[in-house]
Amino acid sequence: MSEDKYPIQQKLSNLKKALDCDPTNVEAANLYWAGLASVGGNDVRSGGLVIEAFRRCALASQTGTVALARAFRELFEKSGEKPLAELFDGELLQALDKRLPDLSNGDQVIVQWVIASMK
Repeated sequence: MSEDKYPIQQKLSNLKKALDCDPTNVEAANLYWAGLASVGGNDVRSGGLVIEAFRRCALASQTGTVALARAFRELFEKSGEKPLAELFDGELLQALDKRLPDLSNGDQVIVQWVIASMK
């Protein structure tokens, strides 16, 4: 793929490679997620891509858990797509539940929204 001919796709590919190198890096996940909003002038983001970008971050840290929840909330606000239960494995659900008590009130609300949306 020529970088000059497809700069947005090349940038997205580079962001994905950076995320693949360190899947717990919340900054890389946020950049990749933001990049998906402008692929070919379209927002191609979906719940599956939230999981792709943020799952490992959410398993690794509170910051990652909140980033995953915020990405799902953003997706819902832009497209109406809610978190689907089939996207969440037991390990991820356990991480969300485990971190809830340690989050600030605002962050608790958004993570609780993700959990409740799947029911």
